[in-house]
Amino acid sequence: MDNCLAPDRSKKYADLTKDQLIALLRQRDETRLGLVWERDSALVGKDESVNKKFVTLDHVPDASCGSAPYRNLIIEGDNYDALRLLRMTHAGQVKCIYIDPPYNTGNRDFIYNDRFVDKTDAWRHSKWIEFMHRRLLLAKDLLRKDGVIFVSIDDNELFHLGMLMNKVFGEGNFVASIVWQKRTSPDARINLGPAHDYILVYSRNIFDLKPTLKKIPLSVERTNSFKNPDNDFRGVWASVDMTGQTGHATKEQFFEITAPSGTVFRPPNGRCWAFSKSTVDKLINENRVWFGKDGKSRPRLKQFLSEREGGMSWSWWTNTEVGHNQEATKELATIMQKPEAFTNPKPVRLIDRILRIATNPNDLILDFFAGSGTTGHAVLKLNAEDGGNRRFILVSSTEATKEEPDKNLCRDVCAKRVRRVCEGYGEVEGLGGNFAYLRVRRLSRGKVVKKLAHEQVWIALQLMHLEGLVPEPPSGAVWEAGGEEKPLIYLPKADKATLVLLKKKKLRRAVIYSWQSELVKQNTGKGVSVRPIPQFLMERFGIKP
Repeated sequence: MDNCLAPDRSKKYADLTKDQLIALLRQRDETRLGLVWERDSALVGKDESVNKKFVTLDHVPDASCGSAPYRNLIIEGDNYDALRLLRMTHAGQVKCIYIDPPYNTGNRDFIYNDRFVDKTDAWRHSKWIEFMHRRLLLAKDLLRKDGVIFVSIDDNELFHLGMLMNKVFGEGNFVASIVWQKRTSPDARINLGPAHDYILVYSRNIFDLKPTLKKIPLSVERTNSFKNPDNDFRGVWASVDMTGQTGHATKEQFFEITAPSGTVFRPPNGRCWAFSKSTVDKLINENRVWFGKDGKSRPRLKQFLSEREGGMSWSWWTNTEVGHNQEATKELATIMQKPEAFTNPKPVRLIDRILRIATNPNDLILDFFAGSGTTGHAVLKLNAEDGGNRRFILVSSTEATKEEPDKNLCRDVCAKRVRRVCEGYGEVEGLGGNFAYLRVRRLSRGKVVKKLAHEQVWIALQLMHLEGLVPEPPSGAVWEAGGEEKPLIYLPKADKATLVLLKKKKLRRAVIYSWQSELVKQNTGKGVSVRPIPQFLMERFGIKP
C-alpha cells in the first residue's frame, strides 16, 4: 500500500512513555509461531456487527413450526449477537457444532458490513480471520467438555483457519482434517480443478471427546461382503486378520496354531497373535476361527454381522458415501419446489455422517451459519430413524444488503426448508418435529431496565432452565414452567396479592425471578432461590448492571 494512503497510526502511541515504547518493541521483536493478522480498524474497517449491547429474543409465531413446547430453535439475526445470547442461556451445553462459514473466495460469498468482500480488497483475509475469531471464541464457550466442532472450508482460507482453530481451541485439541469429495467430475474450465473441500474438527477437550466418538453404520458394500460359507448358526460373517504389532506384545502372544489339516502356523515376522493361546483355543472351540474351506489356510477371526456395532470412520469421505454438491442442490430444489433457492448447500448425508460420529440421541446441536438449514434437516432425519431426541439451534442472518434490503435468508430459505421437512411437501411425508422462530433484538445497556419486555425475560429464563420453550406468557400473576422436577417461576410484578398467591403454592426447590427480589425473599421459605431481574440476566450476559 502507498504510504501516503495509509492511516497515521502514530497517534495511538503518542501518550506512551519511553519505557512503555521499549517494552512494546521488545514484545514485537520476540520470535513467535502462530497466526498474525491485521486488526487495526483504520485499515481493515471495524466489524459493525460487533457491539456491547444486551441481546434479547422476540418470538415470531407466524414463522414458527408446530406447537409449543418447542424443542428446536431457529434464530434470525447476526450470529455475533446470537452467540452472545446463547452463551448466556446455553454455555457448556452443546455437544456438536457444525458450521459452513463463508469461504471468502472473493466471489460474493463473504458479506462484511452489509457489503460483499471481493478479490480486490487488500485486507480481505484479515477481515475474514477477525470475523471468524470473535465467533469461534464464543462458540468455544458453548461446547460441553466432550463437545466437538466441525468447520467446512476450502483452499482459500484453509491454512488461516487451521492456525486460527489452533489458537482458539488449542493445537492439542485437533481431531482430524476431513477431506470431502464434493464433486462427481472434474471442472472442465480448470486444468487442475479442486474436487474436494475440507472439514476441520476440533474438540473442547480431546481427552473427554475420544470416548464419546461413535462408529458409523456399515455401508451396503461392506454389509454385502459378509457371507456364511460354513452355515454358521450365528449368521453371515467376514474374516479379519488376527495378528497384531509386536510393540506391546507379551510372551503369551507368540505360539503355534495347528489348523484342522495339521498345518502349523506361527505369526509372520514382525507380528504376533492378537490374543493369548488360551483365548485362541477358546475361539477355535467356539468356531470363531476360520482356516479356509479346506482347513489349510492361515487362521483368521470370524466377525459376525449381528455382533458389529458399526465401522470406524476415517478422514476421506467420498461423494458416494456422504453426497456431493449436485445432490445437495437437487435436494434443496425438490424441497423448496424451485431451483437455485440457495447457492452451494451441503448434502444431508454429509451432516448425517457428522451427527452419527459425534452425537447421542439426547444431544444438542448448533449451527450458527445455518444457510439453507441442512443441519436441522439432518437432525430431524436421524431422530426419525433412531427414535432420538436430538435438539438443534440454527442461526442465520437475513443477508440483506443495500442492494437487496428485503432479502431474508433465514425466514425464506432456512426456516421454510425445515418447516417442510417437519410437515411434509409434495408426496413426501413429514418427519415430525417443531421449532420456535426467534428474532434477535439489541438493547442499549442503559435502556435494559426500561425496554426489556416480560415476554423476552420469560423466553430467556426458559432457555436457561428447560429443554422445551413455550414463548407465549402464562396467564395470571405468577408465570410458572418446568413442573415439579424443575420449577421455574417469574414474577412480572411482586405486589401484595401476588405474594399471597405465591405463599399458597408451598414451593420447594423453585427458582424465582423477580424485579423486586428482596421483597420476594422476605416472603418465601427455605430451599427457594430468588434472583433479581434484570441484573441476573445482564451479569450472565457479561454486562455489569
